[in-house]
Amino acid sequence: MLGRWTHSYEEDHDGITVYRREDFTFPPARARRGVEFRPDGTFVEWVIGRADAPEGRTGRWQPSGVITRAGGMPGSVRVVAAEPDRLELAWQE
Repeated sequence: MLGRWTHSYEEDHDGITVYRREDFTFPPARARRGVEFRPDGTFVEWVIGRADAPEGRTGRWQPSGVITRAGGMPGSVRVVAAEPDRLELAWQE
């Protein structure tokens, strides 16, 4: 699960957000959000900022699949499935 993942919104289903590794061949899109899991337990939610530049919002992740957003960001996130080339998250606002 470690590393950076890019949102593959074409594959989203049933309230689940699907992410792929950055080397995945995505269809053309203007910009894509992403997430990153760092070895030190830091979680970064990459969102589209001004001028389509990515902005990172940090939090913490645990191997159990629980993700805590920092800075009082509302909602929670949990890992539904993690495969070497596909990650599924459930965002609950």
